Amino acid sequence: MRKKRRNKTRQQLDLLDGAGRRMGKFMPLWRRLRVWAKCVLVSVYVVLLIVVPPAWLDPSVRSVWRGPQLWVHGMIGDVLSTLGVEGASIFVRAGIYYIVLLLLVPAIYCFLIGRWRLSDTGWRKPNQLLLRIVGCSFIVSLPFLVWMVNSEEFAPYYRSYLDAGPSIILVYYLVVLFCEHFFFGGVLLAVFRDDGRWPGAPSLDRESCKGWRRIAQWFGIAQPTGLTTGLERFARWLGIPSGCIGAIVLSGVLFGLVHAGKSGREFLLAFPGGIFLAALAYRCNSWHAPYLLHAGTVTAAVVMLLLMQS
Repeated sequence: MRKKRRNKTRQQLDLLDGAGRRMGKFMPLWRRLRVWAKCVLVSVYVVLLIVVPPAWLDPSVRSVWRGPQLWVHGMIGDVLSTLGVEGASIFVRAGIYYIVLLLLVPAIYCFLIGRWRLSDTGWRKPNQLLLRIVGCSFIVSLPFLVWMVNSEEFAPYYRSYLDAGPSIILVYYLVVLFCEHFFFGGVLLAVFRDDGRWPGAPSLDRESCKGWRRIAQWFGIAQPTGLTTGLERFARWLGIPSGCIGAIVLSGVLFGLVHAGKSGREFLLAFPGGIFLAALAYRCNSWHAPYLLHAGTVTAAVVMLLLMQS
């Protein structure tokens, strides 16, 4: 009985894969151009308003690049002054900056294009894989965190944060990370897909197998691949829905660029980390999963810095 159910599932996947390939092959030109236009516009938005220009750039280039960011900061300062909150700390101002650009503006955009349901942007209840994958991923990330924190550039960059107190920096980063993952792990993973929304809940196939495959399926991978080939086959094996590879890569690259200007090791780890976090969001069917993992790694990094300072 279980074998028949498995075969039926594979047949359904094969039919869906074939339909997906036909849709991609005969996608109208205007629709392809619309998808690419969204990718370009969102990338420009991130680079101009979120990415901090690296210090090695020419000062004149950095000045032009920082222009839009300083303009938004100035607008926030004017609003705070109007409200009588002129003495707001740099953490409050920076927090409002990210809330506006990574939370409010994307939310308004989603509402205007008809993606007003939170589930369309990955604001969903995570599936049962959440604690398994996040817990193991956190353990695997610890050696990389130690390597990153021991960098000569890491502690000086965050010294001003530590001077404000560990509680302030943790609250600040938890708020910023929430906005960051709503944008990169939720909205962008919808916008960068052909249909402009998150896919349906990924399947969790549990075959009656033994050995490494049984362990792999407990972590949500080693899933049926149907008739897919290449990267799509690998993504399906990981349990990631079809049509998500491009969104994962582009979101991961933009996530990595946001870490420009920080320590070299942190910048280097941000690219594979961003791709993994995007894939984790799809696999757990919610951007809350990468947010939880990232919050855990940031907390661990702060603790390591405090131990190094003591």
